[in-house]
Amino acid sequence: MKAACVVAVGILALISLPMTASAEDGRGFYGAFGPEGPRLREQWWILPSTDPTSPLRATVFRPDDEPSSDAAEIRRPMVVINHGTSDATRLAVGMPIYYWLSRWFVERGYVVVLPQRRGHGATGGAMVESIGSCANPDHYHSGLAAAADIEAAVRYMQGQPFVAPAQTIVVGISSGGWASLALASRNPENVRAVINIAGGRGGRPFGRTDHSVCGEKSLLSAARTYGLSARIPTLWLYSSNDTYFRPDLAQALATQWQSGGGKADLHIFPPYGTDGHNLADDRAGWDVWGDAVDQFLSEGQEAPVATLEPEAVSPVEAGATSSALTVASDGQTRAP
Repeated sequence: MKAACVVAVGILALISLPMTASAEDGRGFYGAFGPEGPRLREQWWILPSTDPTSPLRATVFRPDDEPSSDAAEIRRPMVVINHGTSDATRLAVGMPIYYWLSRWFVERGYVVVLPQRRGHGATGGAMVESIGSCANPDHYHSGLAAAADIEAAVRYMQGQPFVAPAQTIVVGISSGGWASLALASRNPENVRAVINIAGGRGGRPFGRTDHSVCGEKSLLSAARTYGLSARIPTLWLYSSNDTYFRPDLAQALATQWQSGGGKADLHIFPPYGTDGHNLADDRAGWDVWGDAVDQFLSEGQEAPVATLEPEAVSPVEAGATSSALTVASDGQTRAP
């Protein structure tokens, strides 16, 4: 009972801290919040967004470091995993975890960061990444708005003493996958690859099961526009029974991306469970997408390794410029 009370107090503090602290100086409150837990060295963090009054909450997982003869802390490659959105439940969701996806990367030596974007769960605040309506969505600027917050989190974590900044990977699921593609169009420094898992926006509006997507033509147009500027290699992972984004739509999105000049390695896997949109949710997924991810991360580039002296990157200043309906923020439920 006492332990439960301590956990409850910690969660309440995490939720309420920046609301009072940011009025003084939000930057002074960025960083780790509380001790590491036993599960993959799990720890809560406060990260900057593009709005200095709305910091992001995040979950961080880390590998167990072996003792080093050097006094410096081992710096490891980093992956930033970005959640999806469900408009119906976005304020009720817990912190992003994606345990099995996170564990896959931790076991390969990565620091894993899962920021919770504005408008979701404990981070709260305005839903800046939902622009327009289902009848007239702005998928292009919605993606960029989400990408701006992701980039702020990426740049801050690249400045941490245990991260090798030049070995950063960005991964996104569902609308987080779309946001990660939008980020690729910005070509952020030191991000060497982007992985899009079942990515898109506006799938299954209002709970429909007819494979409809809000503003499908707008989605295709935005994919081409992103591809015009994106020069970061991207891997696209979908399943043939994804109920939010059909395989023919996934193919069309990748084709539009490539027509703009972007690099897209598309994989459409056989049916996965009852809904292929859940491709990243459990251990069985490793056997489906694991080899494709391993190959993608090793092709044409050096394999990520821990290092003691990486290139230094300064943390991002809050309030950077931002340009800018639908997912599960905790990695346990799915949505468009």
